[in-house]
Amino acid sequence: MHRALLFAMAVANLATVTSRSNACVDTALVLAVDGSGSISDDEYAFQKSAIASAFRDASVMSAIRSAGRVSVAVVFWGDGEFPSQTIDFIDMDGVKPSEQFAQEIERNERTVFGNTDIGSGIWTGLELLSRSRLCARRLIVDISGDGAETSAPKRRPSISLLQARRRAEEMGVTINALVISDEDVDLASYYTNRVIIGPNSFVMKIRTFADFAQAIRLKLVRELS
Repeated sequence: MHRALLFAMAVANLATVTSRSNACVDTALVLAVDGSGSISDDEYAFQKSAIASAFRDASVMSAIRSAGRVSVAVVFWGDGEFPSQTIDFIDMDGVKPSEQFAQEIERNERTVFGNTDIGSGIWTGLELLSRSRLCARRLIVDISGDGAETSAPKRRPSISLLQARRRAEEMGVTINALVISDEDVDLASYYTNRVIIGPNSFVMKIRTFADFAQAIRLKLVRELS
């Protein structure tokens, strides 16, 4: 009788663990960060530092807690002819995973350059979100960039922005944007009309990279709240 009881308890515990591991998260968020040739090494490093700091920020941590179960990944994108860099999903269920996520971003060594292939960056984010093991009630790609999609003759074929946007719509993914309009004052309009998609999608605009750190914190709070 004692053995039967222990066996029943073990089965119940296993079922609970399995249920938790298969449970859906409330929000799966991919940060798609511009690493194209228009981004200098200093600007690239600043973006990393700002995102890492955001995941140590009290207001962002509070927004994550209020959003329920949140899982976050990162894509560093550039020229679509070369692979984007990714940091896989981490469940933000406390200070420890948030710190782990921040440290992984800080350890990232740049390997992306070249053309501003926004479509390729979004597509990589959609690939992460479409994995069979991922179950989420809300899917978001949060893209940041300082330029429009590169359009040039005689380029090798790559995933276009139109293709990526269409796939996002089919998957029910919301695309939001953080625009650094230090050289193109109309860039926010381009992202509004050509990039973002989905219910309540939005564009945030900043004028210089110096504003990036505050903007990414505000953007994360807005997306998760």
